Amino acid sequence: MASTSSGLTAGRGTGSKLKSTKLLELLKALEEGSGPGREEIFIAPPDSAAGDFTDEDSGDEDGRRGGPLPGSVLHASVVPEDDGPGPDDDVQPRAAMRKEAAVAALPLWTKRDIHPDFSSWTASDPHMDDLKSQELSPVGLFELFFDEGMINFIVNETNRYARQKNVSLGATAQELKCVLGVLILSGYVSYPRRRVFWETSPDSHHRLVADAIRRDRFELIFSYLHFSDNHELDASDRFSKVRPLIDRMNQNFRQHAPLEEFYSFGESLCEYFGPRGPRHLAKSAPLGCKVWCGTTSSGYLVWFEPSQGTLFTRPARGLDLGASMVLKFADALRERGCLPYHIVFDKVFTSVKLMSILRKKGVKATGTVREYRTERCPLKEPRALKKMRKGSFDYKVDDREEVIVCRWHDGSVLDICSNAADIAPMGARGQARQPSLLRLYQDKAGGVGRLDQNMARYKVKVRGTKWYSSFMAYVLDAALNNAWQLHRICCREAHVDLLAFRRYVACVYLESNAHTSSQGRRSRRLETESRFDMVGHWIVHQDRRTRCALCHSQTNTRCEKCQKGVHAKCFREYHVR
Repeated sequence: MASTSSGLTAGRGTGSKLKSTKLLELLKALEEGSGPGREEIFIAPPDSAAGDFTDEDSGDEDGRRGGPLPGSVLHASVVPEDDGPGPDDDVQPRAAMRKEAAVAALPLWTKRDIHPDFSSWTASDPHMDDLKSQELSPVGLFELFFDEGMINFIVNETNRYARQKNVSLGATAQELKCVLGVLILSGYVSYPRRRVFWETSPDSHHRLVADAIRRDRFELIFSYLHFSDNHELDASDRFSKVRPLIDRMNQNFRQHAPLEEFYSFGESLCEYFGPRGPRHLAKSAPLGCKVWCGTTSSGYLVWFEPSQGTLFTRPARGLDLGASMVLKFADALRERGCLPYHIVFDKVFTSVKLMSILRKKGVKATGTVREYRTERCPLKEPRALKKMRKGSFDYKVDDREEVIVCRWHDGSVLDICSNAADIAPMGARGQARQPSLLRLYQDKAGGVGRLDQNMARYKVKVRGTKWYSSFMAYVLDAALNNAWQLHRICCREAHVDLLAFRRYVACVYLESNAHTSSQGRRSRRLETESRFDMVGHWIVHQDRRTRCALCHSQTNTRCEKCQKGVHAKCFREYHVR
């Protein structure tokens, strides 16, 4: 199943035409330049997503068999996500909703500032103080999310799936960490084919990967990577094959999230990377799955949910799908305590009704809003406002719901809505006046954009052609981003950048596996080369005392990367030639 953004359907005629169009036909039209404009096409899982055969690849890595997507997806009908009811749809519930809205009391708009009844933010974050005291290394922070329980769960499901296919896999937790290490490394060391990592040619051989795991073993484990029992899939959930992964990661993300007042909500794109993708669409229409994301202002992913479209997800009564996801994110935040959180989002989600519902839940919210969602708020017309000087604005407050709508002019006209932010105190943007709620929105919005920016820098390049393979890579990149965000908070004076952080995790996972699997001279050579590379060496505490690799006396600290006991006083000398 695929869905297009609402911009592809300018009217009922266009929507009806798209309903009979196949995804493959639409992609060909876009490549030829005869299709719709620069609009994104969001891929939903195929209709048979809960079936067993959807685990099979649609083609090999070089694209010699089939296309970049399974046939079940390529030949699925394209349905606009915001399309109205079709001829066979039940229109009675919609008619009842319209009748109920007509008899509802109209808002009473008054020209005054808002008087929110929220308590002020006074919450502290003892969990973050605890993480700071532990002085966790990058691997320790990453394993807050991919912890021992998560690793063992994936190993068990992968081995179960292999047994269902009559294959004796016998994967271990150490091997899975090695597979994750290869995936992480592919984000900053990219080859056109993943098998090049193991080639013996001098221009391509990657000794760290080759010494850690054999090529055929990696391919075997990667091909059977699984996250749920095929015999217990929910047919009504198109993401049932990765639902346990989503639920576990959401729980871990939320448990270790920084406790802050302001959060951002928006859409992210889990891009699909398959062989022989439509190159002409690389910029105009990226293919992928849309993901609803709730983040902190700095880009820490607190909660996420892949979009299944309105055909598979029933929105909350009287709200569209996006607004319904905002409510789910608010409920997820309140699981950590009923605090006055403040969520910031853009006009895709904002409405006066959503603001009212969030206020009743005790959650603050601010966002830009489309004019038709302002419940007919009697503001100055945009044309009249444009004739006034920059910085001019008009505003009204709904007396019943205590929701403010402000229209501001600064070259263009912008409508913004809030259930908590005031007009006063006024600020300044250049020579233009700026209401307080607009300044708050500009300062606190953009968390999802920062998440996308961080993940796009070094995202995992090794992908399978199963439809959920790219989603696994998306989750891995999100976990690394979150771990790095915690590292920046816990190690403000000595934090490393995102690239060094990922390199550290990848090297530790690959080198620790090489030390246990390699024999003799090969292992000693790898240790010698990595000992002096000055990358990712951290001193950590160990429960069991061992001999120092330099002075040979007893020590209770070691280098996490070298896996050697080293005193703090010997640490620098041990790693310098």
